[in-house]
This record gives sequence, C-alpha cells and structure tokens, in this order.
Amino acid sequence: MSDLPKWVRAKRKGFPKGESLSFAGLFSGCGGLDLGAFLAGLKPVYAADHDEVAVDTYRKNIGGHAHCVDLARSVISPEFEGVDLLLGGPPCQGFSSAGPKDAQDPRNKLWQHYLEYVRAWQPKVFLMENVPGFRREFPAFAKEAEKVLGGRYKLFSRRFVTQYYGVPQFRDRLIIQGVRNDVAQGPAWPTPTSPEVYNYTKNFPTAISMAQALGDLGPSNNDISSHPDHFSVPLGDGDDAVARHIPNGGSLKDIPNSDLPAPYGGRERTNGGWTWYYRKPRPELPARGVIASIRPIYATILAPDVYVKGNPGSWRWEAVDRQAHTDKNSYYTSPVPQRRLTIRECARLQTFPDWFRFEGTPLHVHRQIGNAVPVEFARRLCEAVARLIAHGDEVAVFPNQTELF
Repeated sequence: MSDLPKWVRAKRKGFPKGESLSFAGLFSGCGGLDLGAFLAGLKPVYAADHDEVAVDTYRKNIGGHAHCVDLARSVISPEFEGVDLLLGGPPCQGFSSAGPKDAQDPRNKLWQHYLEYVRAWQPKVFLMENVPGFRREFPAFAKEAEKVLGGRYKLFSRRFVTQYYGVPQFRDRLIIQGVRNDVAQGPAWPTPTSPEVYNYTKNFPTAISMAQALGDLGPSNNDISSHPDHFSVPLGDGDDAVARHIPNGGSLKDIPNSDLPAPYGGRERTNGGWTWYYRKPRPELPARGVIASIRPIYATILAPDVYVKGNPGSWRWEAVDRQAHTDKNSYYTSPVPQRRLTIRECARLQTFPDWFRFEGTPLHVHRQIGNAVPVEFARRLCEAVARLIAHGDEVAVFPNQTELF
C-alpha cells in the first residue's frame, strides 16, 4: 500500500512560490478545496463563505483574502473579473445520502448564485464540487448554465472516489468542470493511482489504509485541554453499549436478534439489517467518507477496534481479532474502549496537513472537516486544470460522459 503525501505530516514550510495563475473560492468553508489549489501553485485572490467560524479557520491557515459573505444576497464585485479558476462547493444537503434529503431545502439552489459569479467574472475554468446525488439536478443546472453563460462554456462532469487519488478515504463526489470555449474544447482530470472500482471492501495496490494514515498519531485522549486536536468526544452510554458489540467492518446488523439493544430489540430487520447504522471501519482499508456529524449512529464516526502499540515516534495500530472475541452465538464484545474518531484523525482522512488548526467547538470543527474537499484530491484536480489553462487542447481529455460507476 501507499502512504500519505509527505506534506500532510510535515511542518508548515509556506506555499509554492512563483504562482502565475489565480483562483477564487466560493462556498469555501474552512478551505479544503482552496488549500489544494494553493498547494498546486495557484495564487488566491478571494474566498467567501457564510460560516463565520469556518472563515476564521480559513484566514488563520490560508490567508486573509477570505470573507464572511452571504453569497445568495451579496453584490458581485467586478474586481475579480478575469480570474483564471473559480472554485466552489455549494451546499449539498438536499442531495446527500447522509442528510435529510429535503427537496425543498433552499440551499439546494445556491448553485444558481454560483453561476452568477461565473457570468460576472468569466474565469477560464470553473470547478463545482457536490455529492453524486446532484446528478438529479444536473439537467436543470446545464439548462440554467446555457442561459446565464450564453453558451460560452462547455460543461463536463465526472464522478470520483477519492481513495484512488491519494486520499485514505472512500469519498464519493461529483465534479462539474466548465471550460471556456477559447481555452479548450475538453476538460482535464487527474489520473487515478489504480483502476477505479466502486467497492469499498476491495483492496488495491495504491490504497492508503486507516492504519497507515492514523496509526502514528498514538493513543487518543479524553482531555480536550491537554490535546485539543487528538481528543475524542466521549460516547453516550447508549451509543457505547451498541458500539462495543460491532466488529471492525460491521454494523448494527452484526448483533444477533436476541441481543439487540433498545430501540432496535424486537423490530423487524430492514434493508439487510440496518447496514448503515453504527458502522465501524476496517483499519486495513481506507476509511469510509467523513461526514459533517459526530452522531455515532451514522457511518465513519466510530474508530476501529485496535490496540495502539509502541512509543512516541513509533506508534502503530494492531487490529483486534474479531473471532477471538466472538462467542458461539455470534455475539462480539470488544476488548478495547469504544470511541469516536478524533478531530486530527478526521483531518488526516481529509488530508489536511497536521499544521492546519481548526477554530470553534468540537461539533463545529467536525462539521467543517466533514464539509470539506479532501486537500490532496483538490491539489491533483487543480494541477490538472492548471495544465489545461496553460496548454489548452494539448492536455484536454474527451471522456465518455456516461457514469463511471
């Protein structure tokens, strides 16, 4: 297996010098997508988000060009007309499989405001990130883009699973790329490290496992004052009572009917037996997608069952043997304390560098991290686009526009 990019664990050394191309970020949150563009060598000129705490995080880590703005109501400044690359990740709550999926959520239409910025600033290329469920909205998006942008851009979309792009996480996302007609006739996409397969449990040579990405951080602690980054928000008694009986790679479905806790006891199992609930990851694989919540009922909240061995400088994980702790009735009981993933662990899974510090309460920080684009994927994506802007159709890719998965 591969390992994290060296800059994730390294001390801060500044950003690449000699930037020639510029970028602006909208709906930028704490800056995952923008930081990727920065690391790809592009120069930031503007960033905006309505979340004041996320903007504070951005400013303290990336730069003072970030502003707290309600993009749905703001007046678009002509100052940034001609920016090379426009980035954006309008909120996805109405399209996300992990959210309430409210079709009437007003945030579902914030992409319309994003298009107004494209119209005003005329970037050479724009990138918009969203969840795969946004495909349902794509026909309306394309129709509106044609009307607002006057046919000056060609639109391309592609679905990505970021574990094939240097990220230790099975994160499924849709990227829309708009290329101005005078720049190129096709898009530019990053190259995967291995053939892409939509299968979380399938291992592959370039995978970065959770154990590789997180094992060197050592034991988590329960005292936020002593280590605010590698602190695990304690589980409630009810969640702890469930989690201790979920093996690595398992979920609520792995608890026998006779031992199901309230409120599940006596209920009919549906959809295979609640495979989504209380999922616990497998340390030998990339993580499942980090989400903007710390409720352990959902996926990618619980840490895997591991023994943390070694000493500072040589910490490592050793997975708990499931069979050794499962009785004859298939009832598993973990020998290690149950916990949530820590802030730093979630940040590592999103490939934020270790020097990156988040502002706000643990709840707010987990939301910032879960809403972000993995930095390494963003870096590779922006590097590909920078080549397209510099070399046009020489590096353009003309993909089959059918779904990848």
